[in-house]
Formats: sequence, C-alpha cells, structure tokens
Amino acid sequence: MSLIKSISGIRGTIGGKVNDNLTPLDVVKFASAFGTWLQNNKNKKTSHLLSEEMQEYPVRWFPH
Repeated sequence: MSLIKSISGIRGTIGGKVNDNLTPLDVVKFASAFGTWLQNNKNKKTSHLLSEEMQEYPVRWFPH
C-alpha cells in the first residue's frame, strides 16, 4: 500500500521509500506538522481524533 494523504489523515505501509510509504521520516514530518497546527490553533475550541488500526485498537478522543 502506498502512502495515502487526505484531509482526514494519512495511511500507509510501514517502511519503504520516503514519501512513498510510512517511514520514520514521514512519521516525523506529519507529527511535526500536526504539532505546529495544534500550537497555532491553541486558542481556538477544537476537537482532535487520533486512531490506530480500527480492527484491533479503540479510538482515542482528545477534546481540546
């Protein structure tokens, strides 16, 4: 599975080429971008949804 980027998030296979799959560098880039967005929007009332593979793990809801 190639790296899929959309308005709702990212999804990909671990490993492979940067910007093509979900490599450690890709994870750092997306996490950094998300952290920057959170920092820039810290005074706004927002909600954030973080989830993992839905077949095995529950959704984690973090209201802000």
